[in-house]
Amino acid sequence: MKKTLVLGAVALFATTNLANAATRISDISLDGYCNDYHIRVTAVRVAAQDTPTCTGNFGGGFLSTIKGFGKTAEIALQDASNPGVQLVLTLSYPFVTGGTFHLYQTTDGVNFVDELDGTYSLDAAPERGEKSNLSITKLIRR
Repeated sequence: MKKTLVLGAVALFATTNLANAATRISDISLDGYCNDYHIRVTAVRVAAQDTPTCTGNFGGGFLSTIKGFGKTAEIALQDASNPGVQLVLTLSYPFVTGGTFHLYQTTDGVNFVDELDGTYSLDAAPERGEKSNLSITKLIRR
């Protein structure tokens, strides 16, 4: 009984530490826009939060591989300024300065429109595009 309890505790401790060790955090800027995302990747799950000074939108998603695009982080975003519109941000992965993004939108959950494409920079790297006060969500059709 003691041996089973100890082995269970060791297994729980090991899996908890492995999950924490696998978490990667990146801060990226969408080039030419005010959007700066703090992104946390744990195993295949992705969580993102934009700065409150830009849009403050947030969301979650998964790492995936898309035929013709490669490895990506797919993030469904919630944005209070666009009620009734669901946004999906696709970022090339792993995150590198000069990586690409696509912003898709849907109002019915079935038909997605590729609204905006561009590049992003890691915040630790020099910016490739000039910052503006314009957010990506201001450019989509409503």
